[in-house]
Parts: sequence; structure tokens; C-alpha cells
Amino acid sequence: MDRLELLEALGEVAQRLRSQGATAKVYIVGGADVALAYDGERVTRDIDALVLEGHGPLTEAVRSVGRERGLPDSWPNEQASAFLPPGDDLRSRIVFDDPALRVFAAAPERVLAMKVRAARRTDLADIELLIDLIGLNSPEEVFDTFETVFVGESVPTRGRIAVEALFENRGRSL
Repeated sequence: MDRLELLEALGEVAQRLRSQGATAKVYIVGGADVALAYDGERVTRDIDALVLEGHGPLTEAVRSVGRERGLPDSWPNEQASAFLPPGDDLRSRIVFDDPALRVFAAAPERVLAMKVRAARRTDLADIELLIDLIGLNSPEEVFDTFETVFVGESVPTRGRIAVEALFENRGRSL
């Protein structure tokens, strides 16, 4: 789904919630976060989310919209919530605002840290985009950002290698 498809699907979910007289709040990370908050061209297959309020009504609305759109039941899921950094995200921003459904996107530093931690091939373009968006100029700055988000945790070797390769490929200094 691209940004427009995500917004349309969220609009339908909000409409379902309104018809139930319910409300929900959701915090998103990952590809949907990037697509909605930072890169309208980004495409994602799902929404990695943490439901903050209205879990029951939201689950029902999401399933209903998913069936109508031919989406899998997991099109929004809470699997990434186990990998969220500790603490509140004071820099999250609202990317969908409806009286029935408010969606918050994680701050770019938090998304970057999570993507560096995972460092899957599918994360590399997002890592590069987020580095530029935040304005980081070296691998060390990326690693400092990671350690600020995941306090007391070292950058995994896989993430370190991926970030260093990105900078090397772009001709930036190590």
C-alpha cells in the first residue's frame, strides 16, 4: 500500500469506528510510519502498530475494512511492539487525525534506530532516507542516535555493517 491507499484504508476504519460510537489511538512504526510521515512514495504491505486506546473496536473495524479491501487480517499488526524502544516518544507526530481515529507516527530517530537494529535488506532504503531526513553525516552519528534511543544497547554488528556500507557507497567519510 502506498500513502494514499493507507490513508483511504484508515479513513474507512475511522468511519467504522464512528458508526460504532468508538474511538481509537494508534502509534505506528516501520514502513507505514515512513510512508505516512516522511516518504509518500514508500510502499508497505502492512502497518506495524501499537494500539494505545480502543483495541477491541479497532480490531473489529480493521478486520471489516481488510476483508472488503482484500487485505490479510494482519495488515495492521502489533508484532513490532515487542521491538519498540523504551520510554515515551515525545517527538511523535499525528499522521491521521479523525475524531474516531488518531494515528501517531514515531519520531524519525526512533524509526531509524529500530531499522538499524533489524538491518534487513528491506530496511536499507528507509535507513538511508531517515539518515538524510535527520541530517546525519557519518556512521558515528547514526550509532550515537541508536544509542540515544536504545540506551545501554550497542549497535548490532549487522546494523553497523549496513550503515557503514551505506556511507561508503555514498562516498561519505567514515
